[in-house]
Order: sequence, then structure tokens, then C-alpha cells
Amino acid sequence: MANTDTIQIYVASVEARNFSEAGKKLGLTPSAVSKQISNLETQLGVRLLNRTTRSVSPTEAGNLYYERCRRILEDIHEAEQMVRDLDTSPSGTLRIWVPSIFGRSLLARVVADFTAAFPNITVDLLLSDAPMDLTAAGYDTGIHIGELPDTRLVAKTLGPMTLVLCASPEYLHQHGTPLHLAELAKHDMLVVNGNDFVDIRKIKTLAVNADFFHRPTKFITNDLDLAYHGVLAGLGIAALPLYLIQRHVESGRLVHLFPDYETPSQLVHIIYSKPQYLSQKTRKFIDFISTYFIEREAEFRAQLKTTNKHP
Repeated sequence: MANTDTIQIYVASVEARNFSEAGKKLGLTPSAVSKQISNLETQLGVRLLNRTTRSVSPTEAGNLYYERCRRILEDIHEAEQMVRDLDTSPSGTLRIWVPSIFGRSLLARVVADFTAAFPNITVDLLLSDAPMDLTAAGYDTGIHIGELPDTRLVAKTLGPMTLVLCASPEYLHQHGTPLHLAELAKHDMLVVNGNDFVDIRKIKTLAVNADFFHRPTKFITNDLDLAYHGVLAGLGIAALPLYLIQRHVESGRLVHLFPDYETPSQLVHIIYSKPQYLSQKTRKFIDFISTYFIEREAEFRAQLKTTNKHP
């Protein structure tokens, strides 16, 4: 029967497709890796790997054996983590993958509050708009907006990424405050291109009222962050994610127009891979950010009912 060390060597060899690379990962020489694999094949009485001078690839039997061995190693890792977590407080480095604008506008505050609650956890936060591959990149969790494309991941919904209409007090003082959607046709509108969930021209009711299709738009950009700063600078009215403008509405730097009107929105998810057991640090962060979103949205909407007034 193969021991755990042999299983680790076999799994590493299949994943690296090369004895040298597998050896580097495990601190062994290529010849030592090759010998262990040969002994394993002799013990099982079946060829597991096809070999060339530069690479190895699993046979049909080798693929079946690899999948089972990989699950065995995952189970062992999870069992060890469970035992460690029994007698320890959450600790270690939590690696999180977040879309850039979402991370800059919101996650810094969340992370500050989270690390204050769990001082033994260090957060490694990657801001990136590249396609997300948590498993390959070694991240514990991430934020995803919209449909989840990777079936290997688990998603917990945090809430909708609601778009709301807003403008700066300076812009409204100069151009007047629209009281009905139809009045948007007389105003300067800022539009974000190339992103379905923030392109307000795709929202039929709003697009028709703002007359997007029959007049030039004041400002068009493919960058949500730039549109956000354009609104703050007084360039016009835009539909922006609620999470992005929330603190500026609270401080008076932006005015939330038409509080009763919101566009259909994509869902914001926190995602993680599918192991049966999650580390304490990951579980604590998932619970923390879920509660944070619910409470902050409720607080903001309650505040809007009493403090949001047009200038």
C-alpha cells in the first residue's frame, strides 16, 4: 500500500508533467522521484505514467489513480486544519482577489474592521480585473460580480450591485435638479462603455427618458473609476453602483437622485473553492463581510429616507 509521501510524489509528478519540476516542489532529485514512481507502478502492477525525455503524462489508469490520490491528500489537509483550528484563534494570511474599483471603494474599510476584530489575521488583497482563478493562484476567497463562470467554486450572495442616479451639488446648483426621469434628456449624462452591469443605456426605461439614442452624450468612458471621479468633478449625472457612492452621499459630496428609482442589478458574490472544510480565517471573513453588507445597506437606506434632500 502506498504511503502518504509516495502519493504526494505521484500527484506532484502528474501536475508538473515533469519529474524535475515535481522534485523541485518536494525537495527531491529527479532520479529520486522517478524511482518512487517506478516502485509504485511495480507495487500496483500497472503503468501509471507515460514517459518521454522531457515530460510525463498519466495513462488511463494513472488518471483514475491521480484523481483519487488528490482527494485523499485534500482530505488529510482538511483533517489536519480542523484539528489545528480546535485550539487556536483565527490566524495566518488570508489572500483575497477583488475587482479593482470594488476593492478601492469598499474593501479597505471592510478589511480594517475585520483585522481589528481578528488581529492575528494578515490580509493579502489583490485588486485585479483579470479573469479570476482562485484555485490556481492560491487565493482563499474573492469577490465576483454577476454570474459565476467557474463551477469549481462556491458562491455566497452578498447582495445586489444596485445602480443609482447621482450628481454633485455643484452640478445641480448650476443646471438644476431633475424631478422626473423625462427631465434627464435636458441634462449632461455620463456613460460607461464596455461593461453590461453599469451601462445605463441598456436599461430601457432610463435610456428612453434620457434620450440616449438621439443626442450626443456629454462624457463616455470605459472606466468606472473615471466616471465616478467625473461625477464628483461636476461633469454631469451618472448611474453608479450604490456601494461606490455611499460614503459621498453620506458626506454631502454627491446627491442621490430619484431615491425610488433603481436599475436592475447584478449580484455581488463572495466566492471560494469547494473543499469540505474551510479554514477558520476564511470562514470568519465570509461571515464578517456577509453581515457587513447587510448592515451597511440597511443603514444607508434608512439614512436616505431622512437625510437625502435635493439642493
